[in-house]
Amino acid sequence: MRWLRNYRHHLVALLGYLILTLAMTYPLVRVLGQAIPGDGFDGWQNVWNLWWVKRSLLVLRTSPYFTYQVYYPTGAPLYFQTLNIFNGLTFLPFSLASNLFVSYNAVVLFSFVTGGYGAYLLANYVLGGHSPAIWRPWAAFLAGAIYTFSPYHFAHLLGHMQLISLEWLPFYILFLLQSLDRISNHSLSAALSLPSYLSLAWKPALFLLLTALCDWYYAFYLVLFTALGVIWTMWKRRLLWSPLIMAAAIGVLFMIPLSPLLVTIVTETLTADYMLPPPGSNVALSADLLAFLSPNEFHPLWGAVARAWGTRFSASPAEHIVFAGYSVLLLSALAIRCCWRRVRFWAISAFVFFLLSLGPVLHIGGQTSILGLDNIPLPYELLNRVVPLLFLARSVSRFDVMVMLCLAVLAAYGLNELLRIVKGSGARPGVRTGLAVAAVGLVCFEFWPAPYPLSMPETNPFHYRLAQDPDDYAVLDLPMDWDRPAKMLYQTVHRKPLISAYTPDFKSRPNPLAITEKTPVLQNFRFLGPDIIAGEPAALAPTVLADLDVRFIILQKSDLPPGDYRETTLALVQSVFGAWPVVYEDDRLRAYEAVPPEERVPYIVLGSGWGPRHLLEGQAARSFTDKATFDVIAPPETQQVIVIQALSPGGPQRLQLELNGRTAGEFTVNSQAQGLVTGQLTLAPGKNTLELDAEREIVVYQIGLQEPEG
Repeated sequence: MRWLRNYRHHLVALLGYLILTLAMTYPLVRVLGQAIPGDGFDGWQNVWNLWWVKRSLLVLRTSPYFTYQVYYPTGAPLYFQTLNIFNGLTFLPFSLASNLFVSYNAVVLFSFVTGGYGAYLLANYVLGGHSPAIWRPWAAFLAGAIYTFSPYHFAHLLGHMQLISLEWLPFYILFLLQSLDRISNHSLSAALSLPSYLSLAWKPALFLLLTALCDWYYAFYLVLFTALGVIWTMWKRRLLWSPLIMAAAIGVLFMIPLSPLLVTIVTETLTADYMLPPPGSNVALSADLLAFLSPNEFHPLWGAVARAWGTRFSASPAEHIVFAGYSVLLLSALAIRCCWRRVRFWAISAFVFFLLSLGPVLHIGGQTSILGLDNIPLPYELLNRVVPLLFLARSVSRFDVMVMLCLAVLAAYGLNELLRIVKGSGARPGVRTGLAVAAVGLVCFEFWPAPYPLSMPETNPFHYRLAQDPDDYAVLDLPMDWDRPAKMLYQTVHRKPLISAYTPDFKSRPNPLAITEKTPVLQNFRFLGPDIIAGEPAALAPTVLADLDVRFIILQKSDLPPGDYRETTLALVQSVFGAWPVVYEDDRLRAYEAVPPEERVPYIVLGSGWGPRHLLEGQAARSFTDKATFDVIAPPETQQVIVIQALSPGGPQRLQLELNGRTAGEFTVNSQAQGLVTGQLTLAPGKNTLELDAEREIVVYQIGLQEPEG
C-alpha cells in the first residue's frame, strides 16, 4: 500500500472538496436527478446544450455548431454560443444512463471538486520549499477552498455552466509554471531542442485546450497570464528566448487541434456583425470597485442586506458578485507583508486582473462620476483597442476568476506565514492544526451560500404528448416578444423544432438567420403590434404557419403576469388564433392546433438592409440607406400591385424598385409621407425578391400587396 501513502494527501484533498461541495451547494445533493441549481433562466439553456450535443452527434450525426432545431427553419450558428462542448461530450454517459439533470449536476460537482483540487496542486507546488511539508497541505487546501467556493463561482452557478467550469485554469497555470521553471535552468535551456520544448509544452497546451472547450473568456485570461509569466521569467531569470519559445510551443500545440473551429470563428467575425455586443455593454457589465468588498449576497445571515446594497451596481448579480472575502484579503495582506519577494508575482498578477475586471471606466457604488470626474479611463479600454476580437466580449467582470485564483495562492502563503509565526511562539502542533482548520472554516463561512436556490423543471404533460408523435413539425411558443430559456427545456422533452428560441449569444445580439422579426404574424407577436408589413395577421396566419410547418401554437399562460401586458398578449392571441381548435389547456398553458389554409394568399417577408423597427409618431417604421430587400411569397402565379408608404428625411430623391433583377417601378420620394404604387406585377410561384434602391435614407411606414383592379 505504498502508493496509497504517496497519494494519501491527494485523496484526502479530493474527499474534502467533495464533502464541502455537497455542503456548500446543499440541498442540491437531495435532488440530483430532479432539479438544477440556479434561478431557472440560463440554466435551462445549458441543459439544452447537453441535450443538443447528444442529439447532434448520436441522432442527427451532424456538427453541434449549427442547428435547425431552434430559429426554424433557417437555423442558427452556435460558434458564439455558450456550448461548452467539453461538458457535453464528457458527461454524455450521464445523459445516456440517467437524465439531463443528473448530467448537469455532475458537471456542477465535477467543477467544484476538480477546481478546488487544481488550485490545491498549484498552491502546493508554488509553496514548495517555502513551507514545511507537515502543514503545506493545509495551506494548499485553503487555496483550493478559496478558489472553488468563491462567491464568483456561486454567482455563475445561477445558470452559466460554461463559467462554473473553471476547473482547468489552475491546472494550466501549474504546468505552465513547471515548464517555465524547467527552462529557467540556464544550462538546460541552452541545450533544449524544439522537440524538448514541445515535450514540456504539451501539458499546459492540453489544459488550455480543455479550458477553451469550456469557455473562450477563460482561455483568453490564461493567454494573458501566460504573457505575465513569460515576462516575469525573462526578467527574473535574465532569459530572452527560451520563455518566448515555450509560449510559442504551447500556442502551436493549442492551435493545431482547435484550428478548424478558430478559422470558422475568425472568418465569421470578419464577414458578419451579428455577434457584436450592444454599445456600452462592457461598461455596464464591469466589476464595481466596492463589489470586491460587498459581502456575499447568497449568505443566509447577511445576504438580504448585501443584495439590497448590490442593486446599486450596474450589472446583474451573476455579473456583479465579485466579493473577495475579508479573511482572504487579510491572509493575502499578511503574505505580502511577510514574504513580499516570494509572493510579488502573485500580488502583481492579482492586481493586473483586478484592474482589468473594473472595465473601461471606473465604477464606485454604481457611479461612473467620481469627485466631479466622469468616466475615468482604465487599462481595459487600451486592451480592448489592441487585442483582436476582444471587442466581442461583453462581461468584463469575469476577470475576477483570475483575481480569486491569485488571491487563493496569496492566502495560502499567508496561512503558511501565520502557522510559522505560531510555531515560533512555541505553540503545540495541535494548535497549528486547529488554526489551519479554523482558517478553512472561516473562509467557507464567509462564502457560505446554502441553502442554494434550485430550479425545478416546469415541463408539461402536453410536451410529453408531443414527444409521442413521430411526425416532424415545428412548434411556435408564445409569448415571444422576448426569448425565454424555458422553451429550450421544453424542447428537450418534445424534440420538435422551435420557431423562436433563446441562446445567450442572440439574447442581446440578433441572429441574422432568424425570421421572427421579418415575417408577418411572427412580427406581430414579437413586437406586440404591427411592423411595416401590411395585412391582417389572422388572414395571413394559416398560410404563413403552413409554410413554416408549424403544427401547434403553445401559449405559456404562466409567462403572462397580470396587467396590460397580459391583456394585450391574450387579445392578440384571441384575434389571430381564437377560431383555431384548442387541443390542450391547463392552468399553465393552452395549445392550439394550426388550421391549414383554405386558399393560400401571398405575403411579404423582409430581407436584408433594414434598420430595426421603431415607432415614429406612433406608427411602426423602418429605415434603410442605399439598398433593402423584401420577398413576396406567392401561391401559383399571381398578379399583384406593391404599395409602399415612405418618406425621404433629407429631401426629394429617386427610389427604384427591382423585381427579380428587373426594374418594377421608379418613384420620387419627398420629405412628407406618401403612397407609392407600382403597376401590375406578375409574381412567380414561391419566392420573388424585390430590391429598393436609394441614395440616402428612406423611412418606410408600410409595404403591402393589392390585387390589381379589374
